[in-house]
Order: sequence, then C-alpha cells, then structure tokens
Amino acid sequence: MIRFILITLITLFFSLNTVSQTIYLDSINRSKIDFYKNINTDSLFFYCDKLENSNNICTKIEAATDKIYGLYRLKKYDEAATSSNKVITQIDSLLQNNNLTCLIDRKIASLNRLFWIKKNQEKYEEAYSILIKYEKEIINHPIKDQKWIRNKLGLVLSKAVIKNKLNMQEKAKSILLKAISESKKTVLKDFQKNNFFLQWKANSFNCLGNTYILINNKNPNTILLDSADYYFDKAYKLTQQFTPQHKDSKIYYYLRKTKVLMAKKEFSKAIDLINNYKNISNGYSYFNKEYYLKAICFHNLKNSDSAIYHSNKLLMNYKKCERSKLITIYDILSKEYNNLNKLDSAYKYSKLTLEQHHLTKDTKDKTFNLFYNNNFAQAQKLKKTIEQREAEKQRNLIISFIILLLTFFVITFYLFKKEKDKKKKLISVISNNKTTEIEKKEYNIDEILEAKILNEFRNIANSLDFLKPDFSVNYIAEKLNTNTTYISFVFNKYYEESFKQYCTKLKINYVVHKLKTDKNFRKYSIQAIAEEIGYTNASAFTRAFKKHIGVTPSVFLKDLEN
Repeated sequence: MIRFILITLITLFFSLNTVSQTIYLDSINRSKIDFYKNINTDSLFFYCDKLENSNNICTKIEAATDKIYGLYRLKKYDEAATSSNKVITQIDSLLQNNNLTCLIDRKIASLNRLFWIKKNQEKYEEAYSILIKYEKEIINHPIKDQKWIRNKLGLVLSKAVIKNKLNMQEKAKSILLKAISESKKTVLKDFQKNNFFLQWKANSFNCLGNTYILINNKNPNTILLDSADYYFDKAYKLTQQFTPQHKDSKIYYYLRKTKVLMAKKEFSKAIDLINNYKNISNGYSYFNKEYYLKAICFHNLKNSDSAIYHSNKLLMNYKKCERSKLITIYDILSKEYNNLNKLDSAYKYSKLTLEQHHLTKDTKDKTFNLFYNNNFAQAQKLKKTIEQREAEKQRNLIISFIILLLTFFVITFYLFKKEKDKKKKLISVISNNKTTEIEKKEYNIDEILEAKILNEFRNIANSLDFLKPDFSVNYIAEKLNTNTTYISFVFNKYYEESFKQYCTKLKINYVVHKLKTDKNFRKYSIQAIAEEIGYTNASAFTRAFKKHIGVTPSVFLKDLEN
C-alpha cells in the first residue's frame, strides 16, 4: 500500500513538473511573439510554430491568430483571410463542447483581423458584416476585464474606419473624439501605459488625422489640415513609447505627412519628402506608394511624362493595388493622354476608370444599405443614378473627342493657310529682288571708279585682306570711300558668283595651298586652321571646305599625310 502511494506521488510530481515546464516554455514563446510581432515577421512565424506545439488548445489557437497577423503585415490578404475563417470555424466547433472564455477571446481577435483584411481589400460589404459579428461577440462576452476594454476600444476604431470609407467623415470624427476623451478617464488610468493602449491611441490619432484630410477634400480649409498635421505628430510621438519600437513607424509617419502636403497643394514639397523614403524605409516596401503619390503630384504639377511614367510603374504591379488607387491612376492616365491628344489611350483609361468606379461604388452602396437598412427600391434607384452618371461621363468623353477633333482641323487649316501666305510672301520678295537687280544694272557709274573697284578685286588675293574676320563688301566700300551698292553692282557685272562665294573660294584655296606646302600648318587643330582664315567657328569652316573640295579638312589632312 505504501509502495503504491509512493509511486502515485512520484508520478504526480513528474506530471506537475512537466506541466510546469510546458507552461514555462509557452510563456517564453509568447513573450518572443510579442517582441517580434512588429519588427521581424520571420521570427514571429518561427515562435508561432513553436507555440502551436503547446498542449493548451487556447495557446495553440492564439499562435495561429498571431501567424495570421504576420500574413496580414506581409499583405498576403487572401491567405490571411482563409486562415482566419479556418480558425473561427475551429473555435465555433470547440465552443459547442467547451465554454472557455479564452476561445471567445480568440474568436474576437480573429474577427477583428478579418475585418481589417476585408477593409484593406476594399470589400466593404464583407468588412461591415464581420464588424457586426465582432460587436456581438464583445457585447455578449461573460467577463468584462481589461481584455474586454481592449476589444471595445478596437471596435470603436473599426467603426470610425468603415464610416470614413463610406464618406461619413463627420460621424467618424465624432466617434474618435469621444473615444479619445473617454480614454482619459480614471477608470482606465492603470491601462494607459499598456502597450496595446498606446497602439490604439496612436491608431486613433492617425485615423482622426485621415478624417480631417477627407473632410478638407469636401470643404477645403487650412485649419482642417493643421488638425490633421497635429494628430499625425501626436501619433508619431506615441509610437516612440512602444516596446519594442515598431520598425515601420517612421515611414508611416512620412506617408501621412506627404498626404497633408498634397492636400495643401504643395506638390513639390511632397515630392521632396517622397524622395527621402529610401533613407528611412527600414526594409519597408514603399515603392508602390511612392509611384502612386508621385503620379498624383506630377499630374498636378503639369508634368505629363513623369505622371505617366509613375502611373505605369504602379500598374506593373496592379494586382496588389487597391481599387480606389486604380481609379485614381486610370483617371490620371486618361487626362494626361487626352492633354497629349493621344485619344485612343485616353479613351482606354477613361473606360477603365468608369469600370473600376462602378465596381467600387456598387460595393460601398451595399455596405451603406447595411447601415440604414435601405429597401430594394432605394437600391435600384441608386443603381440607376450610378448608371446615368457613367453614361454622362461617356457622353462627355465623346464630346471631348469631337471638340479635340474640331480643334485639330481648325489648327491644321490655320497652319496650311499660314504656310500658303508665307509662300506668297516669299515669291513677292524674290520678284522684288529681281526688279532691284535690274535697276542696279541700269546704274551709271564713273569709269574711273569702276576701274578702281575692279583693280581692288584683283588686289584682294595678293593683299590677303580676305582672311580678316571683318572682311566684307563694307570693308572695300570704306577703303575706296564709296558705297556698297556700287561695289556689288561692279562685282555682279564682271563675276558669275556672289561676292560671299568669291571670298569663301579665296579662303579655301588659300588654306589648301598652305596645307600642301607647310608641314607645320598641318599640325594645327581644325579650330586653329579655321581662325587662320577668318572663321570663328570650326563647324562653319568644315562645311565650307567640304562644299568646295568635296571632303572634310580632317579627311584632306589624312590624305596629305598618306
């Protein structure tokens, strides 16, 4: 009998010791999960896998919900949603035989995560349906402890978020301001330094900042944007108190500050801030957000090339792009291509804008019905209104196309007429010049002066005056104390080329002779050779040389050397 009692006590001791060790290991894994939750997803998954080996069913499910949070942070929304629904189904099955409050807590956590997944996927009808279930579970929870308060606070934030998405910003603002005010009450004093509470408060401030921006979009007012700035700053200061620090808090803060600058129409400053993302990203994949924000900024700055470039960069990864962003990008592209008169592309993106707009509007209207229990007739009326608006946009697009087409024909006709008038004017000038030449040939010039001018032409080659940069008809006229008209008349009378052509020929013949006879001269650069015969520009000299000799100076020099 004594032996049996001893064996029983030893067995009990080892069993208790094993349970104690299991609880201790679960506690370590739990603390590791909390630490890595917002800073390292790989480590989060590693410790979730360890915690899923626990003998405690609630602990196993808790590990599964934490793993879903990791998938959510990686934006693997479909996988996260599937896992959330599996966990909820498993919990519902367990609750039929076990009335464990920890299972209810895990169901509430899973519903909360599923709400945020559907919200981010812009599936607002599903998100709101989940929110209703989420609220019901919280209200019916048997224990009203700190965890229950946390869930209540989370519910308030979720309601504000969904109301913002449905353009009910004033109601969202009221909910948030009331919740933030009530969170200061003494009943929550012990709770206020809790990490969850700090995160909730920071999220509420950020949501309030977004709400003020959305209100400003309807009724622009700098005070509203100052309020948005104020709450974003408060939220960021709170993130500095997180333990551990959230590694993406700074990049999120910059993203929100960028939105404020854009709302203020300070698009150049916004671009400067976006360009700094790479310095503070801390591994966060911000590129799609950069492309989206830059596309909007450059569009508003009238920089079509950059707006189109960043829009197309975003569309290369459009499957990860929210529908609301797709609408904005398609709209930008349709407007930019329309401005560039690329009507096919403009029409293509305008059509895509309308299609996405219809899908988004339809989703939001269904959710709106859940809020106000709209009847079928009202829903049909709303659908008809949307269709009419879409048809109107299509008509406007066709009208815009016709206007652009008419504008094109008007401009073409104007340019054609202008070119025709230009040709007429040119013909008139040529005719007048011919008349002037005939008149010039009728001048009676003193024979002595004519002989003097001819003699000067003969002396030009010997005197090398033609090499001077300022050599021209005016130079000879001043030298002989006569006018340029007489000089030109005598030259045209005895020579079958223009005075300019004659001078150019003298210069080229001179330089060819010197290159053939002077080896040192061949060592000059093309620019130096050009300057030697009065050219200030090597390109002009090269063109003249090739015209008279048939090859460029460089080729000519190479032939001489060979």
